[in-house]
Amino acid sequence: MVCALFIVGMLGPMGRYSITAFFPFISSDLGWSRSEIGLAQSLTLWTYSLFVILSGLMIDRIGSRRTIVIGGLLCLSSWILLSTVKSLWQLYVYYGLVMALAVSMTHYVPTQATVRKWFRSRSGLASGILASAFALGCIIFMPLLTWMSDTSGWRSASLVCAFAFSIPITLLAYFVIRDSPESMGLRPDGENVPHPSLNKHEVIKKDLAVSDVLRTSQFWLLFTTYSMIGMVMNGLFAHIVMWGVDLGSPLAVAGFFVTLITAPSIVAKVCGGWLGDKYGKREVMIISSSVCLLIMLGAWRTIHSAQQLRIFSLIMGIGYGLPTGLFAPYLGDLFGRANVGSSFGILTMGWGLIGGWGPTIWSVIFDKTGCYNMACLISAGCYAFALVAVLLIRPIAAVKER
Repeated sequence: MVCALFIVGMLGPMGRYSITAFFPFISSDLGWSRSEIGLAQSLTLWTYSLFVILSGLMIDRIGSRRTIVIGGLLCLSSWILLSTVKSLWQLYVYYGLVMALAVSMTHYVPTQATVRKWFRSRSGLASGILASAFALGCIIFMPLLTWMSDTSGWRSASLVCAFAFSIPITLLAYFVIRDSPESMGLRPDGENVPHPSLNKHEVIKKDLAVSDVLRTSQFWLLFTTYSMIGMVMNGLFAHIVMWGVDLGSPLAVAGFFVTLITAPSIVAKVCGGWLGDKYGKREVMIISSSVCLLIMLGAWRTIHSAQQLRIFSLIMGIGYGLPTGLFAPYLGDLFGRANVGSSFGILTMGWGLIGGWGPTIWSVIFDKTGCYNMACLISAGCYAFALVAVLLIRPIAAVKER
């Protein structure tokens, strides 16, 4: 299950982040400004943030297998449509709408919610491993997409991705992925088979309903934390390639800035998951928010060359990576795992709907100042909000999962 979900988690999000690699080539080919393309990136995050509510609900109601199969087929269609874009409205519809729907069913919410249903005592570690899938995908595919776009054109690269990414997702979902351990007569973490008289609804009957989850302050504090981090990371990932180009990096290899920020996050996500299981998920979130706040303040004052951006990328990869895989497990700890798909979908709405302003804010700041340093100062403020919110979260003693 973890291996299958890892591959899905590595391939699925490439649809949403492909524009980061295609950005300079689309701008040169079609003559669109950073703000126009940045709006498309924000649009896909906003629509994605709404679609993940549906995806999370589907995970809880019809199961992970069917949800991800549908997502794989939508990925195929959206990549093909992206390769045909010739006007801004097409970019906004094909990428901002169709691709967002496809990614919502193959990216973070489906994989994280599914693994939380399978794991309990080691949920942080399992989720941290899956969280690193996106980072590994960026390391492998972002430089490759940049190179393909430079040598064969971004349209050809999109067509190749349509089949290379979508077919494995669909096949793995159909043949390997299953909805929950109860569906196979198991308990979370591969424990003993439950008694025949104990059905899956009884196993998780003490979990909170979604309506009850939404009445808690804990959920909305976690929502605030996730949203603020999303604003920073969505803006940074959308512009880091162009930032490197502005600081003198050759266009064909600028995609390696994505690699520099994601490579150290692989180890950080796995370690963060393990640390979360051992010492507390909230505690890891507090440490990460504090570290990233300091990193962003330093970036605001010091980044003026490509070499400095490389150093920043490596350090930021560690800081932001630590808590990335802990949000879905922490939701399960607070409220139970029965409806973790729905609750994590709503939480992710904040990442996209509020965090989706990140690319646009970074674009506007660059257009007005000619650099991205002021965006780092605003990002430091976002991490300050995130830190205060997570510090206020307290456990819900009434929720006890069997």
